[in-house]
Amino acid sequence: MSMDTEPHDQTRGETTPVFRDAQAAPLSCNEAASLCTKAARGAGMSWGMAEEAGFAVAWLVSRGIDGPSHLRAHLERSDGRAWSELCPSVTPGLWRNAARQPNCPIILGATLCDYATLPEGPSSGRTLTLGPVSAPLLLVPFLAVLAHDNHLALTLTWETGRVCIDDQDVWLQRAARALSVLELDLALTARAARYHHPCATTKPKAHTTADTVAALNTLAMRTTVPATEASRAGAGSTLSDND
Repeated sequence: MSMDTEPHDQTRGETTPVFRDAQAAPLSCNEAASLCTKAARGAGMSWGMAEEAGFAVAWLVSRGIDGPSHLRAHLERSDGRAWSELCPSVTPGLWRNAARQPNCPIILGATLCDYATLPEGPSSGRTLTLGPVSAPLLLVPFLAVLAHDNHLALTLTWETGRVCIDDQDVWLQRAARALSVLELDLALTARAARYHHPCATTKPKAHTTADTVAALNTLAMRTTVPATEASRAGAGSTLSDND
C-alpha cells in the first residue's frame, strides 16, 4: 500500500497520511479527530459543532470502531441542508426535527448534554422521542458521557430493537452492531443508575478505508477555499455559527 504525506495542505496536520489506493487506511486517533473536525466544518458545521464531531469520532476510534466512515456517511447525506433541517426542536418529551428531517447525531448529542439538568432534558424517569436520527452510532459517545456524568442508564429504543447504555461491559458491542445504519427512528429513556466508568479504550488507530479518507479530505479542503462574493454574502455555510 502506497502512502505519503502532504504537509502543505492546510486541512491536515504535518503527519496526516494520504493514501493512494483503495486499501485499508489506518489513522491515529488524533489524525482521525483532526481530519473529521475539518471535514465537518467543510460540510457546513460551525467550528464548535465540528469539534464535537471530532470528539465523537475520536471516542469511537479509541474503542475500535470506524468512526470516520460513519461521519462520512452522515456528512454526505446532510451536506447543503440548513441548520433548521438538522437540529432538534426541543420541547418536553419531544425532540424531533421541526422540518421532519433526520436529526444530526452531532447536534442532537451535544444538545442532549447541554440540557442534562434542564426540565426538557434526559432526566431520570423521562422518555424523549428523538425521531429519525442520521448515522445513529455517532450519537453514542455523547450518550456515554451523559450517562457517566449524571449517573444515568440510558436506553435507546426503535421499532425493532433497543440498546441500554449502562455499566455492563458489553453494551458498546451491541450498540455498534445495532446502530451501524444510515438512519433510525429513536426514543431515549433515562433512569437513575450507580456510577459507572466509561467503556475502556481498546485500539489506538482508526482502521478506515482510503475512500473514506479521500472523501473526508475533499470536504476538509473546503475550509481553505478563498471567499467568494456569495460566501461573503452569507452563503457557503448552512449551519448556525453560534459556537
